[in-house]
Amino acid sequence: MTVKSDTLFFWCNGVPQDGPDHGLPLHHPAVLYGESAFETLRVIEGQPLYLSRHLNRLQHTVQGLGLAPTLDLPLMEEELLSAAAALPDHPHGWRSRITLVSDRLSVNGIDGGAAPIQRWIMMVPLSPTECPPLRVAVSAYEKIPPRSLPSSWKHGNYLSSLISLRQAQQRGFDDALLLTSEGFVTEATSANLFWVRDGELKTCRDEWVFAGITRERVIQHAENEQIPVHQGEFTLEDLNQAEEVFTTSSIRGVCPVTSVESTRFRVDQKEGLTALLAHRLKDQDEAEVSRSCR
Repeated sequence: MTVKSDTLFFWCNGVPQDGPDHGLPLHHPAVLYGESAFETLRVIEGQPLYLSRHLNRLQHTVQGLGLAPTLDLPLMEEELLSAAAALPDHPHGWRSRITLVSDRLSVNGIDGGAAPIQRWIMMVPLSPTECPPLRVAVSAYEKIPPRSLPSSWKHGNYLSSLISLRQAQQRGFDDALLLTSEGFVTEATSANLFWVRDGELKTCRDEWVFAGITRERVIQHAENEQIPVHQGEFTLEDLNQAEEVFTTSSIRGVCPVTSVESTRFRVDQKEGLTALLAHRLKDQDEAEVSRSCR
């Protein structure tokens, strides 16, 4: 089977969805209000990477949103493994999005009542894995404070990130950086942010960001390499003094940042801490695939 870049596969509650009707109606609360929980991960050689960590985090979001008191994680793992095994071969692997929504409609406005969970899986082929250097703008919109909506929930309300990204792209940039109301650096629109100065790694503290799995892995590898890691409240002035800057996400891995607004940074994909940590992540991914295939 020839896999095109726009090939899509869907499953709902473990059942493949064929034809044009795999979707949600306009009066579904996930469409109206963003009431959903999701995780995005890579599938390489038929193996979903770091699946248990993603599912545990998905359960955290579901419980936080009040969608369900708990999830049947073994069932979800079985459904995702079955979906991954049914995929045709693709040299770069697949991007998998697991989305959980309530099985109800909102005909008469907001309804906070309990409802069963629908489990949706979407698979789309990945493009080549190497991430080109990014040019990043500073968003005019502030990061949603954790007192309003906890950053540790991965939910369907991404409007602030979408608007920030659109604004950045209209200005000719690749992504946008969001700041707090106090002017502290947080993260990009769908990726965490790190920077290097004097051989040390810096990033925003957990409270203000969605602490991604790749972010956790980068911090662990840095500590294994005896690289000091500082998590805290940093300004744009702190960031502008960096030697290297990069973003991290489960799909794109490590992406070097060549500039934030007009401030440029060194990009060397063979030397430096960015290259070292990217190499460590790649080695870990290969070990994860080998372990899962046993």
